[in-house]
Amino acid sequence: MDWAHHLVEQYGYWAVFIWTFIEGESVFVAAAALAAAGLMEPWKVIVVAAAGAFAGHLAFFALGRWRGMEVIQAVPFLRRHYPKANVILDKYAQWSIFIFQYLYGTRIVAAILFGASSIGFWRFFWLQVANCLSWSFIIYAVGHALGLAGLAILHRFGMAGLVIAIVAALIVGGGLYARYGHHHVRNHFNNMKNDRERDETSDDSNK
Repeated sequence: MDWAHHLVEQYGYWAVFIWTFIEGESVFVAAAALAAAGLMEPWKVIVVAAAGAFAGHLAFFALGRWRGMEVIQAVPFLRRHYPKANVILDKYAQWSIFIFQYLYGTRIVAAILFGASSIGFWRFFWLQVANCLSWSFIIYAVGHALGLAGLAILHRFGMAGLVIAIVAALIVGGGLYARYGHHHVRNHFNNMKNDRERDETSDDSNK
């Protein structure tokens, strides 16, 4: 286990920074679980995750100020998520910075959209400070709780029990999302899009 501990200490924090810079909680949650097991420092995991997300948001914001819509239209991944992000930005302008943080697949395109918008840099800067710090504490708490639960299962049922519990959790979580979450999220955004199109049609007819 010494080699594993050394590997985590040497590369774990970099992995958290890079992953949160791009987009995603998986490595961050895993790091929080490792911190619960004593393999990483909790405060370092939180600070590095917040710093990675913050640096990523500022970088993509700057990209948006430079070539916003050109970049979105040129990259298939960004172009695919643009309609969803644009609907949220229009409908929830005051809270959209915080909403995007918890919607996988929209953070990069959202930061670019903010860069292409009229929002001031310093307003975006300070909102992101609050956003990234609050997000890092919340996600760390989730990962830490999962880590403690994993340790309890490991101590009681061994490695086989832990593997079975993880596989079962993934199956149940995936099944629940496929059964309820996916359709709910899709219908929610479709309704928002339809509302927006109706408003635009109404505005055009009134002109």
